[in-house]
Amino acid sequence: MAMEINNVNPNYASYVNGSNRANVTQKSNSLNEKAVSGTAGSGTGKSVADYYSELQKNYECMSGGNVSISGKYLQQCAGDSKKAKELEDFLKKIPELEKQGYEQLSAQNAALGGKVTVYQQTWMINDDGSVQSSVYSVTETGMTNAERMKKNMDERLEKRKEKKEKEEKIKEQKEKKVEEEEKIQEKDKNMPEISINYIEAETEEEMLSLIQQEKREGAYYHKVDVSI
Repeated sequence: MAMEINNVNPNYASYVNGSNRANVTQKSNSLNEKAVSGTAGSGTGKSVADYYSELQKNYECMSGGNVSISGKYLQQCAGDSKKAKELEDFLKKIPELEKQGYEQLSAQNAALGGKVTVYQQTWMINDDGSVQSSVYSVTETGMTNAERMKKNMDERLEKRKEKKEKEEKIKEQKEKKVEEEEKIQEKDKNMPEISINYIEAETEEEMLSLIQQEKREGAYYHKVDVSI
């Protein structure tokens, strides 16, 4: 499935200095923790609560609180071993996806004379299994966010001008990109659709505040939800 780049592992703070986890809290959406029934032999044989606890135990990205799963989708996974495998395969990939995201953002900001000092990523797996991710970061530069955005815009305008002068080269690059994307899609057929949103904060304190304010509609909250 394709990854749309528009829109860290809690232990990913080792890639930057001063990164802290934020405890994201949210009101219960009145979900129950009773056992999930399914076709004989097709489910995990666990209640939603037990399956969630198992995920927290087996995947560090779950235990840190930066990954939320829709209660509806989690219930489906607890009752369907195939869906459970798809979910778990994706959870295994999160650390590498975060590493790639950090490296990509660092390279982009380095080109503008900045250095990413704090990086954190949150994930929300929706009812249909699609994924929304938010990247929160702090970049050190000699400029304010407004100045950095202006410089970025000026460089984009300059690149657009260059592109007009090199149409043939652009065509070749696009063809190559299409081929690469086809290869990636062929390699990661089981990847869910991912939408990523980038949020740049001035300070780490502001970044943590923004994470705490993030709304994850329909998310299952262990030991809080009491009615599936």
